[in-house]
Amino acid sequence: MTSQEQKELFQAMFKIEGDKVELQQMALIHLLEEMGFGVCRDEQSPYNNHLIHKRNNVIEVYNEKNLGHKLISLMKAHELDFVLIEKFMRGSGTYLSPNKLQFLKTIELNLLRDTRDITYKPFMNKLIMISRNGYEIVRYKDINGSVLSDSRIKRKFEKPETSDGCNFKEFCKMITGNNEERFGSLKSILGYLLHTNKEAQENKIILLYDAETGTKTTANGGTGKTLLINGAIKQLRNVASIDGKRYNNRNDNKFLYQNLTASTNLVFFDDVKHNFDLEDIFSVSTGEIEVEKKSKQPFKLEYKYAPKFVVSSNREVKMIAGASSERRKIELVLDNVFNAGHTPKDHFNEIFFSDDWNDEAFNKFFLFMVECIVYYHQNGLKEYNDQDIQDSRLRGLIGDTMYDFIDLSIMCLNGEWIIKKEIVEEYNETLDFSISSHSFTKGLKKYCFYKGYKYEEKNAGSILMFKITDPERPIVEENEEEIVEVGGSDE
Repeated sequence: MTSQEQKELFQAMFKIEGDKVELQQMALIHLLEEMGFGVCRDEQSPYNNHLIHKRNNVIEVYNEKNLGHKLISLMKAHELDFVLIEKFMRGSGTYLSPNKLQFLKTIELNLLRDTRDITYKPFMNKLIMISRNGYEIVRYKDINGSVLSDSRIKRKFEKPETSDGCNFKEFCKMITGNNEERFGSLKSILGYLLHTNKEAQENKIILLYDAETGTKTTANGGTGKTLLINGAIKQLRNVASIDGKRYNNRNDNKFLYQNLTASTNLVFFDDVKHNFDLEDIFSVSTGEIEVEKKSKQPFKLEYKYAPKFVVSSNREVKMIAGASSERRKIELVLDNVFNAGHTPKDHFNEIFFSDDWNDEAFNKFFLFMVECIVYYHQNGLKEYNDQDIQDSRLRGLIGDTMYDFIDLSIMCLNGEWIIKKEIVEEYNETLDFSISSHSFTKGLKKYCFYKGYKYEEKNAGSILMFKITDPERPIVEENEEEIVEVGGSDE
Protein backbone atom coordinates (compact mmCIF):
# COMPACT_ATOMS: atom_id res chain seq x y z
CA MET A 1 0.00 0.00 0.00
CA THR A 2 1.42 3.38 -1.04
CA SER A 3 1.40 6.47 1.16
CA GLN A 4 -1.24 8.07 -1.06
CA GLU A 5 -3.47 4.98 -0.90
CA GLN A 6 -3.18 4.96 2.89
CA LYS A 7 -4.11 8.64 3.07
CA GLU A 8 -7.20 8.02 0.96
CA LEU A 9 -8.29 5.19 3.28
CA PHE A 10 -7.93 7.49 6.27
CA GLN A 11 -10.07 10.11 4.55
CA ALA A 12 -12.65 7.47 3.65
CA MET A 13 -13.17 6.70 7.35
CA PHE A 14 -14.99 9.99 7.86
CA LYS A 15 -18.44 10.85 6.60
CA ILE A 16 -18.86 14.63 6.39
CA GLU A 17 -22.27 16.28 5.98
CA GLY A 18 -22.02 20.02 6.45
CA ASP A 19 -20.58 20.64 9.91
CA LYS A 20 -21.34 17.09 11.01
CA VAL A 21 -18.50 14.57 11.02
CA GLU A 22 -18.99 10.85 11.65
CA LEU A 23 -16.47 8.02 11.73
CA GLN A 24 -17.50 4.91 9.81
CA GLN A 25 -16.49 1.87 11.83
CA MET A 26 -16.28 -0.56 8.91
CA ALA A 27 -14.07 1.88 7.00
CA LEU A 28 -11.74 1.93 10.03
CA ILE A 29 -11.74 -1.89 10.10
CA HIS A 30 -10.91 -1.95 6.38
CA LEU A 31 -8.03 0.51 6.88
CA LEU A 32 -6.59 -1.53 9.76
CA GLU A 33 -6.76 -4.77 7.78
CA GLU A 34 -5.05 -3.14 4.80
CA MET A 35 -2.32 -1.98 7.18
CA GLY A 36 -1.81 -5.59 8.38
CA PHE A 37 -3.82 -5.63 11.61
CA GLY A 38 -5.95 -8.50 12.82
CA VAL A 39 -6.74 -10.62 15.86
CA CYS A 40 -5.15 -13.86 17.00
CA ARG A 41 -7.86 -16.46 17.62
CA ASP A 42 -6.01 -19.45 19.01
CA GLU A 43 -6.88 -20.73 22.47
CA GLN A 44 -3.53 -22.53 22.73
CA SER A 45 -1.58 -19.31 22.16
CA PRO A 46 -0.59 -16.84 24.89
CA TYR A 47 -1.66 -14.16 22.39
CA ASN A 48 -5.23 -15.42 22.02
CA ASN A 49 -7.65 -12.49 21.38
CA HIS A 50 -4.72 -10.06 21.18
CA LEU A 51 -4.52 -7.33 18.57
CA ILE A 52 -1.83 -8.30 16.09
CA HIS A 53 0.06 -6.49 13.34
CA LYS A 54 1.75 -8.65 10.69
CA ARG A 55 4.03 -7.32 7.98
CA ASN A 56 6.57 -9.34 5.99
CA ASN A 57 6.06 -12.22 8.49
CA VAL A 58 7.06 -10.04 11.47
CA ILE A 59 4.44 -10.04 14.23
CA GLU A 60 3.90 -7.14 16.63
CA VAL A 61 1.42 -7.30 19.50
CA TYR A 62 -0.63 -4.12 20.03
CA ASN A 63 -3.11 -2.80 22.54
CA GLU A 64 -5.78 -0.14 22.02
CA LYS A 65 -3.62 2.67 23.39
CA ASN A 66 -0.55 2.20 21.23
CA LEU A 67 -2.77 1.53 18.21
CA GLY A 68 -4.53 4.88 18.80
CA HIS A 69 -1.20 6.65 19.12
CA LYS A 70 0.01 5.10 15.85
CA LEU A 71 -3.13 6.08 13.93
CA ILE A 72 -3.10 9.68 15.15
CA SER A 73 0.61 9.98 14.25
CA LEU A 74 -0.18 8.75 10.73
CA MET A 75 -3.10 11.18 10.37
CA LYS A 76 -0.80 14.06 11.27
CA ALA A 77 1.85 12.77 8.86
CA HIS A 78 -0.77 12.65 6.08
CA GLU A 79 -1.84 16.19 7.04
CA LEU A 80 -5.50 15.31 7.54
CA ASP A 81 -7.83 18.12 8.52
CA PHE A 82 -7.51 18.98 12.21
CA VAL A 83 -11.27 18.54 12.65
CA LEU A 84 -11.00 14.89 11.53
CA ILE A 85 -8.08 14.19 13.87
CA GLU A 86 -9.96 15.85 16.75
CA LYS A 87 -13.01 13.71 16.00
CA PHE A 88 -10.94 10.54 16.10
CA MET A 89 -9.13 11.52 19.30
CA ARG A 90 -12.35 12.23 21.18
CA GLY A 91 -13.93 8.92 20.20
CA SER A 92 -10.89 6.63 20.01
CA GLY A 93 -11.84 4.82 23.23
CA THR A 94 -15.03 3.70 21.50
CA TYR A 95 -13.69 3.19 17.96
CA LEU A 96 -10.80 1.04 19.20
CA SER A 97 -12.60 -0.85 21.95
CA PRO A 98 -12.21 -4.67 22.03
CA ASN A 99 -15.90 -5.01 21.11
CA LYS A 100 -15.31 -3.07 17.88
CA LEU A 101 -11.92 -4.54 17.00
CA GLN A 102 -13.23 -8.11 17.32
CA PHE A 103 -14.52 -7.72 13.75
CA LEU A 104 -10.96 -7.62 12.40
CA LYS A 105 -9.78 -10.59 10.35
CA THR A 106 -8.03 -13.53 11.99
CA ILE A 107 -4.23 -13.61 11.79
CA GLU A 108 -2.50 -16.97 12.07
CA LEU A 109 0.73 -16.54 14.00
CA ASN A 110 2.55 -19.72 12.90
CA LEU A 111 5.55 -18.63 14.95
CA LEU A 112 8.92 -20.08 14.01
CA ARG A 113 10.40 -22.14 16.83
CA ASP A 114 13.67 -24.00 16.93
CA THR A 115 13.29 -27.56 15.70
CA ARG A 116 15.51 -30.44 16.74
CA ASP A 117 17.77 -29.79 13.75
CA ILE A 118 17.41 -26.04 13.10
CA THR A 119 18.05 -22.97 15.24
CA TYR A 120 16.59 -19.60 14.18
CA LYS A 121 18.33 -16.34 15.01
CA PRO A 122 16.19 -13.30 14.11
CA PHE A 123 17.92 -9.95 13.65
CA MET A 124 16.28 -6.63 12.82
CA ASN A 125 17.02 -6.96 9.10
CA LYS A 126 17.17 -10.70 8.43
CA LEU A 127 16.88 -14.22 9.82
CA ILE A 128 19.67 -16.77 10.20
CA MET A 129 18.74 -20.48 9.93
CA ILE A 130 21.42 -22.68 11.54
CA SER A 131 21.91 -26.46 11.25
CA ARG A 132 24.70 -29.05 11.33
CA ASN A 133 25.38 -28.20 7.67
CA GLY A 134 26.09 -24.53 8.37
CA TYR A 135 23.81 -21.51 8.20
CA GLU A 136 21.64 -19.61 5.74
CA ILE A 137 20.68 -15.93 5.82
CA VAL A 138 17.12 -15.24 4.58
CA ARG A 139 14.73 -12.29 4.31
CA TYR A 140 11.68 -12.32 6.56
CA LYS A 141 9.24 -12.10 3.67
CA ASP A 142 10.68 -15.36 2.29
CA ILE A 143 10.27 -17.51 5.40
CA ASN A 144 7.52 -20.08 5.96
CA GLY A 145 6.24 -18.76 9.26
CA SER A 146 6.55 -15.61 11.34
CA VAL A 147 8.59 -14.15 14.19
CA LEU A 148 7.64 -11.86 17.04
CA SER A 149 9.08 -8.39 16.63
CA ASP A 150 10.14 -8.33 20.30
CA SER A 151 12.05 -11.59 19.86
CA ARG A 152 14.39 -10.10 17.30
CA ILE A 153 17.95 -9.28 18.32
CA LYS A 154 18.07 -5.50 18.51
CA ARG A 155 20.79 -5.14 15.91
CA LYS A 156 21.23 -5.57 12.18
CA PHE A 157 23.49 -8.37 11.00
CA GLU A 158 25.92 -8.03 8.12
CA LYS A 159 27.99 -11.16 7.59
CA PRO A 160 31.74 -10.62 8.10
CA GLU A 161 34.30 -12.72 6.25
CA THR A 162 35.39 -14.47 9.44
CA SER A 163 34.92 -14.47 13.21
CA ASP A 164 38.70 -14.27 13.66
CA GLY A 165 39.63 -11.04 15.37
CA CYS A 166 36.60 -11.26 17.70
CA ASN A 167 37.97 -10.45 21.14
CA PHE A 168 35.22 -12.39 22.86
CA LYS A 169 36.25 -15.49 20.90
CA GLU A 170 39.83 -14.93 22.05
CA PHE A 171 38.55 -14.52 25.62
CA CYS A 172 36.81 -17.92 25.35
CA LYS A 173 40.05 -19.53 24.19
CA MET A 174 41.98 -18.00 27.08
CA ILE A 175 39.60 -19.18 29.82
CA THR A 176 39.76 -22.71 28.38
CA GLY A 177 43.54 -22.76 28.50
CA ASN A 178 44.00 -22.40 24.73
CA ASN A 179 43.17 -26.10 24.62
CA GLU A 180 41.25 -27.11 21.50
CA GLU A 181 39.19 -29.81 23.26
CA ARG A 182 38.22 -27.55 26.16
CA PHE A 183 37.39 -24.75 23.72
CA GLY A 184 35.21 -27.21 21.82
CA SER A 185 33.38 -28.09 25.04
CA LEU A 186 32.68 -24.39 25.67
CA LYS A 187 31.43 -23.92 22.09
CA SER A 188 29.09 -26.90 22.43
CA ILE A 189 27.68 -25.50 25.70
CA LEU A 190 27.14 -22.03 24.22
CA GLY A 191 25.43 -23.63 21.22
CA TYR A 192 23.25 -25.76 23.50
CA LEU A 193 22.14 -22.71 25.50
CA LEU A 194 21.35 -20.76 22.31
CA HIS A 195 19.16 -23.59 20.97
CA THR A 196 15.69 -23.74 22.56
CA ASN A 197 14.31 -27.02 21.20
CA LYS A 198 14.21 -29.86 23.74
CA GLU A 199 13.37 -32.89 21.61
CA ALA A 200 16.88 -34.30 22.09
CA GLN A 201 15.95 -34.77 25.80
CA GLU A 202 19.38 -33.61 27.00
CA ASN A 203 17.96 -31.68 29.96
CA LYS A 204 21.39 -30.77 31.24
CA ILE A 205 22.00 -28.18 33.95
CA ILE A 206 25.20 -26.33 33.07
CA LEU A 207 27.57 -25.84 36.02
CA LEU A 208 30.23 -23.14 35.63
CA TYR A 209 33.23 -23.42 37.93
CA ASP A 210 36.62 -21.82 38.41
CA ALA A 211 39.64 -24.10 37.97
CA GLU A 212 40.87 -22.82 41.34
CA THR A 213 37.73 -23.54 43.35
CA GLY A 214 37.17 -21.79 46.66
CA THR A 215 36.10 -23.35 49.95
CA LYS A 216 33.17 -22.65 52.23
CA THR A 217 34.89 -19.55 53.59
CA THR A 218 36.87 -18.45 50.54
CA ALA A 219 35.97 -17.76 46.93
CA ASN A 220 37.90 -17.29 43.72
CA GLY A 221 35.76 -15.31 41.30
CA GLY A 222 36.06 -13.03 38.31
CA THR A 223 36.99 -15.68 35.74
CA GLY A 224 34.22 -14.66 33.35
CA LYS A 225 31.33 -16.99 34.24
CA THR A 226 28.82 -14.15 34.42
CA LEU A 227 30.23 -12.61 31.25
CA LEU A 228 29.43 -15.80 29.33
CA ILE A 229 25.75 -15.78 30.33
CA ASN A 230 24.65 -12.25 31.24
CA GLY A 231 27.02 -10.94 28.58
CA ALA A 232 27.18 -13.22 25.54
CA ILE A 233 24.05 -15.38 25.78
CA LYS A 234 21.92 -12.39 26.77
CA GLN A 235 22.73 -10.71 23.45
CA LEU A 236 20.76 -13.44 21.66
CA ARG A 237 18.38 -15.00 24.19
CA ASN A 238 16.14 -13.90 27.06
CA VAL A 239 17.93 -14.60 30.35
CA ALA A 240 16.34 -14.44 33.81
CA SER A 241 19.07 -14.03 36.44
CA ILE A 242 18.64 -15.12 40.05
CA ASP A 243 21.17 -13.86 42.58
CA GLY A 244 22.69 -17.04 43.99
CA LYS A 245 23.80 -15.29 47.18
CA ARG A 246 20.18 -14.50 48.05
CA TYR A 247 18.87 -17.99 47.35
CA ASN A 248 18.07 -19.89 50.54
CA ASN A 249 16.89 -23.48 50.29
CA ARG A 250 15.52 -23.31 53.85
CA ASN A 251 13.00 -20.61 52.97
CA ASP A 252 9.82 -20.75 50.96
CA ASN A 253 10.92 -19.92 47.42
CA LYS A 254 7.42 -19.67 45.93
CA PHE A 255 8.34 -16.42 44.15
CA LEU A 256 11.77 -17.63 43.08
CA TYR A 257 10.83 -17.64 39.40
CA GLN A 258 8.70 -14.50 39.37
CA ASN A 259 10.97 -12.83 36.79
CA LEU A 260 10.22 -15.52 34.22
CA THR A 261 7.91 -14.83 31.28
CA ALA A 262 6.61 -16.93 28.41
CA SER A 263 9.64 -15.80 26.39
CA THR A 264 12.35 -16.64 28.96
CA ASN A 265 14.93 -18.98 27.40
CA LEU A 266 17.41 -19.37 30.23
CA VAL A 267 17.47 -19.23 34.04
CA PHE A 268 20.85 -18.26 35.47
CA PHE A 269 21.63 -18.89 39.15
CA ASP A 270 24.57 -16.52 39.47
CA ASP A 271 27.26 -17.26 42.05
CA VAL A 272 25.39 -19.61 44.40
CA LYS A 273 26.43 -20.11 48.03
CA HIS A 274 27.98 -23.24 49.52
CA ASN A 275 24.61 -24.53 50.76
CA PHE A 276 22.89 -24.40 47.36
CA ASP A 277 21.65 -27.91 46.52
CA LEU A 278 21.44 -28.81 42.82
CA GLU A 279 18.67 -31.27 43.60
CA ASP A 280 16.39 -28.31 44.36
CA ILE A 281 16.14 -27.49 40.65
CA PHE A 282 16.19 -31.02 39.17
CA SER A 283 12.41 -31.15 38.76
CA VAL A 284 12.05 -27.75 37.06
CA SER A 285 14.98 -28.47 34.74
CA THR A 286 13.29 -31.61 33.43
CA GLY A 287 9.59 -30.67 33.60
CA GLU A 288 7.17 -27.77 33.58
CA ILE A 289 7.70 -24.69 35.74
CA GLU A 290 5.01 -22.95 37.76
CA VAL A 291 5.63 -19.21 37.81
CA GLU A 292 4.08 -17.38 40.72
CA LYS A 293 4.26 -13.59 40.84
CA LYS A 294 3.25 -11.47 43.78
CA SER A 295 -0.41 -10.40 43.61
CA LYS A 296 -0.83 -12.06 40.21
CA GLN A 297 -2.31 -15.27 38.90
CA PRO A 298 0.33 -18.03 38.60
CA PHE A 299 0.93 -19.69 35.26
CA LYS A 300 2.84 -22.71 34.02
CA LEU A 301 5.51 -23.04 31.37
CA GLU A 302 5.22 -26.33 29.52
CA TYR A 303 8.38 -28.43 29.39
CA LYS A 304 8.89 -27.89 25.67
CA TYR A 305 8.76 -24.09 26.13
CA ALA A 306 10.44 -23.95 29.54
CA PRO A 307 13.93 -22.42 29.89
CA LYS A 308 17.26 -24.17 30.35
CA PHE A 309 19.31 -23.75 33.53
CA VAL A 310 22.83 -22.55 34.31
CA VAL A 311 24.43 -22.42 37.77
CA SER A 312 27.71 -20.62 38.45
CA SER A 313 29.71 -20.99 41.62
CA ASN A 314 33.13 -20.24 43.06
CA ARG A 315 32.77 -23.37 45.20
CA GLU A 316 31.66 -26.95 44.72
CA VAL A 317 27.88 -27.20 44.25
CA LYS A 318 26.22 -29.68 46.58
CA MET A 319 24.44 -32.62 44.96
CA ILE A 320 23.63 -36.24 45.70
CA ALA A 321 26.47 -38.45 44.51
CA GLY A 322 25.54 -41.00 41.89
CA ALA A 323 24.56 -41.59 38.29
CA SER A 324 21.27 -39.68 38.60
CA SER A 325 23.05 -36.41 39.42
CA GLU A 326 25.81 -37.02 36.88
CA ARG A 327 23.44 -37.43 33.94
CA ARG A 328 21.51 -34.26 34.81
CA LYS A 329 24.45 -31.86 34.71
CA ILE A 330 27.50 -30.98 32.70
CA GLU A 331 30.43 -29.02 34.11
CA LEU A 332 32.54 -26.34 32.48
CA VAL A 333 35.73 -25.41 34.31
CA LEU A 334 37.24 -22.02 33.50
CA ASP A 335 40.87 -21.09 34.05
CA ASN A 336 41.55 -18.27 36.48
CA VAL A 337 43.11 -16.08 33.81
CA PHE A 338 41.05 -13.10 34.94
CA ASN A 339 40.22 -11.82 38.39
CA ALA A 340 39.32 -8.60 40.19
CA GLY A 341 42.83 -7.29 39.62
CA HIS A 342 43.08 -8.28 35.97
CA THR A 343 39.76 -8.09 34.14
CA PRO A 344 38.89 -8.68 30.47
CA LYS A 345 38.64 -4.89 30.15
CA ASP A 346 42.23 -4.56 31.34
CA HIS A 347 43.45 -7.15 28.86
CA PHE A 348 41.44 -6.18 25.77
CA ASN A 349 41.11 -2.47 26.53
CA GLU A 350 37.36 -2.57 25.90
CA ILE A 351 34.10 -3.48 27.62
CA PHE A 352 32.46 -6.35 25.76
CA PHE A 353 28.97 -5.73 24.27
CA SER A 354 29.13 -2.00 25.00
CA ASP A 355 29.55 1.15 22.95
CA ASP A 356 33.25 0.21 22.81
CA TRP A 357 32.18 -2.19 20.03
CA ASN A 358 31.39 -0.97 16.55
CA ASP A 359 29.17 -2.82 14.05
CA GLU A 360 32.08 -4.92 12.82
CA ALA A 361 32.90 -6.13 16.34
CA PHE A 362 29.27 -7.11 16.97
CA ASN A 363 29.01 -8.89 13.61
CA LYS A 364 32.15 -10.93 14.35
CA PHE A 365 30.73 -11.83 17.75
CA PHE A 366 27.39 -12.88 16.26
CA LEU A 367 29.15 -15.00 13.65
CA PHE A 368 31.14 -16.73 16.41
CA MET A 369 27.87 -17.50 18.22
CA VAL A 370 26.44 -18.94 14.99
CA GLU A 371 29.57 -21.11 14.69
CA CYS A 372 28.97 -22.36 18.26
CA ILE A 373 25.42 -23.39 17.33
CA VAL A 374 26.67 -25.21 14.21
CA TYR A 375 29.27 -26.96 16.38
CA TYR A 376 26.55 -28.04 18.83
CA HIS A 377 24.34 -29.42 16.04
CA GLN A 378 27.33 -31.39 14.75
CA ASN A 379 28.70 -32.68 18.05
CA GLY A 380 26.02 -32.38 20.73
CA LEU A 381 27.03 -31.43 24.26
CA LYS A 382 30.68 -32.19 24.94
CA GLU A 383 32.15 -32.31 28.43
CA TYR A 384 35.89 -32.02 28.87
CA ASN A 385 37.43 -33.88 31.78
CA ASP A 386 41.08 -33.30 32.63
CA GLN A 387 42.74 -34.75 35.73
CA ASP A 388 45.02 -31.74 36.19
CA ILE A 389 41.95 -29.46 36.31
CA GLN A 390 40.18 -31.85 38.66
CA ASP A 391 43.24 -31.95 40.93
CA SER A 392 43.38 -28.15 41.00
CA ARG A 393 39.70 -28.03 41.99
CA LEU A 394 40.20 -30.78 44.56
CA ARG A 395 43.07 -28.87 46.20
CA GLY A 396 40.78 -25.85 46.38
CA LEU A 397 38.06 -27.92 48.04
CA ILE A 398 40.01 -29.88 50.67
CA GLY A 399 43.20 -27.80 50.90
CA ASP A 400 46.77 -28.55 49.91
CA THR A 401 47.62 -30.04 53.31
CA MET A 402 44.92 -32.72 53.24
CA TYR A 403 45.49 -33.42 49.55
CA ASP A 404 49.21 -34.04 50.06
CA PHE A 405 48.62 -36.07 53.24
CA ILE A 406 46.20 -38.44 51.52
CA ASP A 407 48.46 -38.71 48.50
CA LEU A 408 51.58 -39.56 50.53
CA SER A 409 50.32 -41.28 53.68
CA ILE A 410 47.21 -43.14 52.54
CA MET A 411 47.48 -43.92 48.83
CA CYS A 412 50.69 -45.87 49.46
CA LEU A 413 48.33 -48.32 51.23
CA ASN A 414 46.13 -48.78 48.18
CA GLY A 415 43.35 -51.28 48.86
CA GLU A 416 44.36 -51.96 52.49
CA TRP A 417 42.14 -51.45 55.52
CA ILE A 418 43.23 -48.56 57.74
CA ILE A 419 42.12 -47.67 61.28
CA LYS A 420 40.42 -44.32 60.89
CA LYS A 421 41.02 -43.02 64.42
CA GLU A 422 44.77 -43.42 64.07
CA ILE A 423 45.01 -41.77 60.66
CA VAL A 424 42.92 -38.81 61.84
CA GLU A 425 45.25 -38.37 64.84
CA GLU A 426 48.29 -38.52 62.59
CA TYR A 427 46.77 -35.93 60.24
CA ASN A 428 45.89 -33.57 63.10
CA GLU A 429 49.54 -33.62 64.19
CA THR A 430 50.36 -31.80 60.93
CA LEU A 431 47.87 -29.00 61.72
CA ASP A 432 47.83 -26.06 64.08
CA PHE A 433 44.28 -27.11 64.97
CA SER A 434 42.35 -30.38 65.05
CA ILE A 435 39.51 -31.47 62.78
CA SER A 436 36.88 -34.06 63.55
CA SER A 437 36.75 -37.57 62.14
CA HIS A 438 33.58 -36.51 60.31
CA SER A 439 35.32 -33.59 58.56
CA PHE A 440 38.28 -35.81 57.67
CA THR A 441 35.93 -38.39 56.14
CA LYS A 442 34.22 -35.74 54.03
CA GLY A 443 37.63 -34.77 52.67
CA LEU A 444 38.48 -38.41 51.94
CA LYS A 445 35.24 -38.91 50.04
CA LYS A 446 35.77 -35.77 47.94
CA TYR A 447 39.31 -36.93 47.18
CA CYS A 448 37.98 -40.32 46.01
CA PHE A 449 35.17 -38.76 43.98
CA TYR A 450 37.46 -36.45 42.00
CA LYS A 451 40.13 -39.13 41.58
CA GLY A 452 37.71 -41.86 40.58
CA TYR A 453 38.76 -44.09 43.49
CA LYS A 454 36.58 -46.43 45.53
CA TYR A 455 36.00 -45.59 49.20
CA GLU A 456 34.79 -48.27 51.65
CA GLU A 457 34.21 -48.44 55.40
CA LYS A 458 33.61 -51.28 57.85
CA ASN A 459 33.37 -51.90 61.58
CA ALA A 460 35.52 -54.65 63.04
CA GLY A 461 34.29 -54.98 66.59
CA SER A 462 34.44 -51.41 67.85
CA ILE A 463 37.13 -50.37 65.40
CA LEU A 464 36.09 -48.21 62.43
CA MET A 465 38.22 -48.81 59.35
CA PHE A 466 38.31 -47.62 55.77
CA LYS A 467 40.18 -48.31 52.58
CA ILE A 468 40.69 -46.47 49.33
CA THR A 469 41.19 -48.40 46.10
CA ASP A 470 42.68 -47.05 42.90
CA PRO A 471 41.35 -49.52 40.31
CA GLU A 472 44.29 -48.85 38.01
CA ARG A 473 46.95 -49.76 40.60
CA PRO A 474 47.83 -53.32 41.68
CA ILE A 475 46.45 -54.40 45.05
CA VAL A 476 48.46 -56.56 47.39
CA GLU A 477 46.68 -59.81 48.27
CA GLU A 478 44.41 -58.88 51.17
CA ASN A 479 44.55 -60.63 54.55
CA GLU A 480 41.29 -60.02 56.39
CA GLU A 481 42.99 -60.66 59.72
CA GLU A 482 45.55 -57.92 59.29
CA ILE A 483 44.83 -54.25 59.94
CA VAL A 484 47.24 -51.50 58.99
CA GLU A 485 48.21 -49.47 62.05
CA VAL A 486 49.35 -46.10 60.83
CA GLY A 487 52.44 -44.69 62.56
CA GLY A 488 53.90 -48.06 63.60
CA SER A 489 53.51 -50.17 66.77
CA ASP A 490 54.47 -49.61 70.40
CA GLU A 491 55.92 -53.11 70.57
